[in-house]
Order: sequence, then structure tokens, then C-alpha cells
Amino acid sequence: MAATLHLMRHGQVHNPGNILYGRLPGFRLSELGIQQAHAAAAWLADKPIKAIYSSPMERARQTAAIVAQRHAAHSPIIDERLIEVSTPYEGRPTAELAASGWDLYSGNEPPFESPGMVLERVLDFFERVACAHAGESAVAIAHGDILVFPWLYAQGVEPEALMKDRLIDYALPVDYPATASIMTFELTGPPRETLPNVRYDCPY
Repeated sequence: MAATLHLMRHGQVHNPGNILYGRLPGFRLSELGIQQAHAAAAWLADKPIKAIYSSPMERARQTAAIVAQRHAAHSPIIDERLIEVSTPYEGRPTAELAASGWDLYSGNEPPFESPGMVLERVLDFFERVACAHAGESAVAIAHGDILVFPWLYAQGVEPEALMKDRLIDYALPVDYPATASIMTFELTGPPRETLPNVRYDCPY
């Protein structure tokens, strides 16, 4: 039986310095981000959710807690595979990164990640959901590229660093997933063998 995964980006972050915060500590939801998370929680309220997963980052955990208010029987489960990408560009101005097409990956060497490495851990998580929630629905709160790379995979495309400034070419209806937006993946078979069906929704 198929498993349904609502893969959600966290709400907007309080980031007055306009830097790439990545895995840096201390970045929480803004007031707008809290409102966005509540809008997403309302959108998910009538879904038959059986589990809520979250990245360990504070902004994701805050978002997951708001979603959990609508599904009181399910406390968020932290899963490291949903964490923000590991990049050497943390702390750099976002304007500088935007000018480079948000390429956080070219030339990366361990411990930093490539798009393929990110996708592999997301697919590991998809396999967990497919096994644990066959015939059920789950929610996972993560980060922008954690949504983008499985979206590309679902289109039959191997993700690359320079695809992020032309995602509309790969059927995404927006330039980049909005904060608190949701990609719903239908996992109809083993995720590494059967491409999932996916749709994008922004609940506000």
C-alpha cells in the first residue's frame, strides 16, 4: 500500500543579518514564520496523519510543534536525515549567494555535502516512511533543499548544484519552495525503485 508523506519546509526565520544560517544555532521562527506554520498546520488538520517527523534544527522543531497542536496524539520525532545541508557557506550574506545562483555545493569535499549526498539521506528517510506508514500519512518538517532534491528525483532528474535557479524547468510551479510550503509525495513502491508522485502546495 502507498504511503503519503507531506514534506514541509519550516516557517520563515528571524534573520536580521540576512546571512545563510544553515546549521548555525540560534535561528528561530519570525512572527511571520509562526503565522505561516499555523496556516500549514490548518491545511494539514484534516489529513489522517499518523506521525510527525522533524529536522533537529530549532526552526523545524518549532514548526513541527505547531503542526502537532492539530494532531495532539503525535509528538514530533527528530530524524537527523532531515537536517539542513552541510555547506562551507554558513554565515555568508544571502545577497552574495543569490548572485551565485544559490550554489552551495560546487567543489565541496567532506564533511560538506553534494546534492547527491543530500538526496541519498532523504531517500533513506523516504524508505523509513514507506515501511513504517504503508497505507498511512505522515508529515516531516525540513529545509528548502531537502524538498528540492527529492522533487527533482521524482521528475526523473539527478539533482545538480546549478539547478536551483531554474526549478520551474523541472515542473515546480514556483522559483523555490516557500517557507511553510508542502510537497506531498505518494510513495507507491520502494523509493529507490519507483519514482514517487508529488505535488506542491502553499497553504497561505
